[in-house]
Amino acid sequence: MKLFIVLLTGAFMLATGTSDVFAKKKEKVQTEAKSDTVQTASKKRNTQYPRLFKNKRVVTKKGLITIHKIDDKLYFEFPKSLLGRDFLMGSSISATSDNTSGLVGQTMTTPLHIRFAIQEDQVYMQNVTPVSRMDVYSNQSDISKAVAKSNITPDMESFKIAAYNMDSTAVVFEVTKFFLADNKRLPLFDQNSSSLEDEKYGQLELKAVLKKNLSSIRNFYVFDDNLEINLDMSFYQSLLANKKEVRGGNVRVKAVYSMLLLPEETMAWRLGDPRLGYTFTKKQKISTEKDGTAFSYLQHKWNLLPADEEAYRRGDLVAPRKPVVFYIDNDFPEAWKKAIKEGVNWWNEAFKMAGFKEAVQTADFPANDTTFYAGNLKYSCIRYVPVNLSKTQSKVWVDPRSGEIINGTIFVGHDIAKTIANQRFIQTAQADKRMRGLQLSEEILLESIRLYVAREVGHCLGLADNASASAAFSVESLRSAAFTEQNGIASSVMDELPYNYIAQPQDDKVQFVQNKLGAYDLYAIQMGYMLIPDTKTPEEIREKIMRWVTMKSGDPVYRYGKAQYQEAEYDPSALGGDLSNDAVKAGKYGISNLKYILGNIEQWVEQQDSDYRFRIHIYPEIVNQYNQYLMYAFQNVGGFYLSEHIVGDRNQALSVVSKIQQREAARFVMNELCNMTWLDDSSILRNMPVQTPVYQKMMKDFASVLVSTKRVSLAYYKDKNSYSPEEYLNDVYNGIWASTLKGKSLNRAEMLLQYEVVAAILRKLQLPNHMETTGREKKKKVETLLQSTQPEVNTVGGFGPLGYITNLSNDNQLHLYHGLLIRVQKLMESRLNSGSYETRMHYGQLLEKIEDIRNW
Repeated sequence: MKLFIVLLTGAFMLATGTSDVFAKKKEKVQTEAKSDTVQTASKKRNTQYPRLFKNKRVVTKKGLITIHKIDDKLYFEFPKSLLGRDFLMGSSISATSDNTSGLVGQTMTTPLHIRFAIQEDQVYMQNVTPVSRMDVYSNQSDISKAVAKSNITPDMESFKIAAYNMDSTAVVFEVTKFFLADNKRLPLFDQNSSSLEDEKYGQLELKAVLKKNLSSIRNFYVFDDNLEINLDMSFYQSLLANKKEVRGGNVRVKAVYSMLLLPEETMAWRLGDPRLGYTFTKKQKISTEKDGTAFSYLQHKWNLLPADEEAYRRGDLVAPRKPVVFYIDNDFPEAWKKAIKEGVNWWNEAFKMAGFKEAVQTADFPANDTTFYAGNLKYSCIRYVPVNLSKTQSKVWVDPRSGEIINGTIFVGHDIAKTIANQRFIQTAQADKRMRGLQLSEEILLESIRLYVAREVGHCLGLADNASASAAFSVESLRSAAFTEQNGIASSVMDELPYNYIAQPQDDKVQFVQNKLGAYDLYAIQMGYMLIPDTKTPEEIREKIMRWVTMKSGDPVYRYGKAQYQEAEYDPSALGGDLSNDAVKAGKYGISNLKYILGNIEQWVEQQDSDYRFRIHIYPEIVNQYNQYLMYAFQNVGGFYLSEHIVGDRNQALSVVSKIQQREAARFVMNELCNMTWLDDSSILRNMPVQTPVYQKMMKDFASVLVSTKRVSLAYYKDKNSYSPEEYLNDVYNGIWASTLKGKSLNRAEMLLQYEVVAAILRKLQLPNHMETTGREKKKKVETLLQSTQPEVNTVGGFGPLGYITNLSNDNQLHLYHGLLIRVQKLMESRLNSGSYETRMHYGQLLEKIEDIRNW
């Protein structure tokens, strides 16, 4: 048998060898026939290359590719060995003359996944995964061929070949027009910026036109696996309402375009679990294993592997082969650098749960290393932004083929100190005596910087915002010094955390800021980064992880609550900036604290604030905080708790907020609205510019919200034991007209609220002179727009936030509004002679308004 195999193998080799001999002879003949053509082409190429540089100003830099700046034009000398390789390309702003539509360091879109290819005399830039479609794959070879035919890579840009280098190993082409252009695929401006909201016109449309004569390529850098192009660009920006310019002006930005070569060998996939808060790359899978297509969600993570695999298997803490290192900008104040490093190093406690030690490290920018450059994407950096950026933000580069994080950069704005000072004052000055002045102490500043940086590091590790972390603890727990010292004020730093606004003036030694990673953070890193021995496929790893996650289900400390869209905030336990699991009780404590601060601010800052500048600035912040407390509570009305649910979990996918909680929240908010004149009684107002009482605008906004039954009817549809629209509107009547029903005189807030609620009811009924500004079609158009701008609703496994829900069939409550209007009319008729003169005049005005409309 062995002899047979040897003979068979020899015969096969002989046959193959004979074939090769004939092939080589044939190839030699063909080569000789073409030799003249090749020599001519080679000679032409050899003359084209030097001609590019002759008698011109040339700057050349070499690395991943070679880049030439020839006079004012930019050329890529692109190695043919890199054709077909995968790259990422992204854009950002390094400096700007106007933060309205773009912040320093901000990236507007996910980096483009591109490749380069040559066809005839053109180089094509190809968009591997276009925005218009999802990446599709199959793990079955027969299906893969069909998938490939339906998902060929589209070309997105072409460049005429200018020359080949002298040995024809690289192709040269000009890229000036690609970078010096208003590139829609790599935008520099934020079309959805909150700064584009206008009180008169609503959300404005941004149009930016590049001024090419005022734009230029300033510099470029080339490294081993990435490059950076720096441009100075000028635009004329128009802000449009209904296609007409409202205002406009010139804007100058310093733009950065980066291109990164992705590794040839991709990281093994880690398939995500929707109950764990990680960012992800979504792919569409086609196979015969299931009917129809399925989706895979690749968790974003660093490729951390143990340096000693045997020790890791034994359960020892092991250093990773390549740790995540953040380089700290030398421009930071020294005190800030210490806090930043502490915020980064917090995460090592979490990685111990995954079996790694010293997985996350920090280093200063090397002072004497001329090869170091912070823009090099091989370095993850924490950058100091000495402009009016009042927050931290991060930018993460992810390999879309595998979910591997390649780079994470964090930006810390200088004006973050201003944000910290404002928020700490209005949320903690009642209990933290250190805050009762104008100068923010270094100790308090560093506490907050540490937390802000820790949260951004979490983003750079792949974690998503966990909006439910602040709802994990009870109100009373957050007043306990021992509890907050041990647990902090939330179960995760990945929530948009406030300071401890629940703490009362008498609460001693309570923590005011999150002082460590929460239990959820430790757990999430463990589940996301721990290596699972004896597993061969991503699917096997996912199955094990899912079983472990199920064991924690039902415990609010380990719950992941997805961030919600502003127009789709249905879950009152997953909001940004709130605290505790009881918004009404927390709101009462918070409002009591605001009253305390407003009542004492004069004596705290009078000597330091002689020009009233601080008090004039902080007063609107106090009003806004009060408004937030009311909104947090009101989210319970018609609210429902949303949790990702797998069979066997101890929590429910959806549960409606109880009727008792909804009613308590509604009554709390209405009572506050009827008694908010305390905001205008402060002695601060005597020395402030003359303005409309601040509660009036709040009243107008809340009136429309109060008479809307959309959320209540949707929740009632899901649970018939919950708050019904009829019960709710009955409580609105009894709450807003409480003093009227008792025959009391009204205060200014009550009169305004009654008036605005009646006006809102009339708008609901679409009666003349009270319709939406442009009629019924405006409402329909807005709802259609909201639907079109939201992604699919929980397509598979609940990845991604819940989208906007247009609730039409379950919200036909016009008869209830009509009935409420009649009740108000009859009440006004019966109270025309009750209360003060001003109260009686108010009733007469409302009655006349209602009768005029009903008689129309």
